[in-house]
Amino acid sequence: MAITTNNGKKVRSVDEYLRMLKLAGRSEITIRNYRAVLTSYAQYLNIPLAEVHENLTVENLLGYADSRSGKSQNGRKTTLTILHRYFTLNGVEFDVLEANVMKLKIDEEPDDKPIELETLQKMMDQGNPHSRALLAFLVSTGCRAGECSKLLLSDVKGDVVHVRSEIAKRHKGGDVYLTAEAQEYLDVWLKDRERYIEEANRLTERLLTASTGHEKVPRKGTGTKVSRPVKDDRLFACSYSTMQKMFSRLYDAVDGEKKKKKEKRDSKLSYDSCTLHSLRKYFRTYAVKGGMSIDLVEGILRHTGYLNNIYVRMTDEERRKEFHAGEVGLYITRADHRIQSGELDALRRENERQKIQLDELKNDIDILRETAGLEKDASIIATFPTGIPSDKVILLNEQIASLNRLIKQWSE
Repeated sequence: MAITTNNGKKVRSVDEYLRMLKLAGRSEITIRNYRAVLTSYAQYLNIPLAEVHENLTVENLLGYADSRSGKSQNGRKTTLTILHRYFTLNGVEFDVLEANVMKLKIDEEPDDKPIELETLQKMMDQGNPHSRALLAFLVSTGCRAGECSKLLLSDVKGDVVHVRSEIAKRHKGGDVYLTAEAQEYLDVWLKDRERYIEEANRLTERLLTASTGHEKVPRKGTGTKVSRPVKDDRLFACSYSTMQKMFSRLYDAVDGEKKKKKEKRDSKLSYDSCTLHSLRKYFRTYAVKGGMSIDLVEGILRHTGYLNNIYVRMTDEERRKEFHAGEVGLYITRADHRIQSGELDALRRENERQKIQLDELKNDIDILRETAGLEKDASIIATFPTGIPSDKVILLNEQIASLNRLIKQWSE
């Protein structure tokens, strides 16, 4: 039940706050993470979770922030941001310095190294139908792995995959596309999908839910039997964590650096390796190299901002056609097809360029014929002023002869 503070703002208990987040459409994972952070704060104060809203002071929060100074910057930033939002909504005011403590800035870019085509090819060689389809799918669509784990079979319609807004980051859903290669691997996986599900069900029968490893925030249901959906409609029939393990296992098997470099730097572990998110970055790089426009690629990634939304206008069919015109750059295993398609694509562009030149020349001939009052199939005859060097006259006559041949071909 909400009470009122001196400044007239409502104060909500943790349970009421989380209930409001659920009504606002926040995901179960987000709500669970928020509860874990607020529980951690309650344990720091040694009070029940139900009394947290009665102990919202800047001093308490600063003390909690100081107690987490040894944690990783990313984790500390996320935790303090969640608490700062809860405190602010409940009427707690911060001065500039206090707010800066809550809103840590992390300047370092994620240090996962770029994944290379050769590495991807080796991973495909080592993989099974499930992992091959997943790798090809992520490279083709640029999807986030979290979104990919929640896609349903019904979200795929031929070469178009619809990312529903409710599973997309910041609720920005949209259509993404499958290359011919990705479709082939996905078809193979779908034929093997039922066998995979049966095997997964059998293996999980004797598994128990593990702890999070957190001393103060145990996972709910730790030690209980692991369960899978009775009817699994997910496209890849597995969770995000399973995808991560699948990727890591393949990457570790083919990466030349057998021991990952792990250094503690500024209270942050640095991993010199690739991650699932590296595939999204790979898509961003190689889709553009393959010939897709930056507007299309950013749109598929759903990075669209104000200017893109206002000024970029492409129909769904235009987006789809442009994607397939440049999809060769996203092929992983069809190297021979990539080379052949690349050569054909170059020839096609050259033919288009020559066609434009020919159209311009035809237009010039039309103007010349109309100006001279010539019939459609009439030849061009020119007389040159005296005094022009003979070699120049020969060159001009050759060009006129070439034009006459074109006129004749065009007339036919």
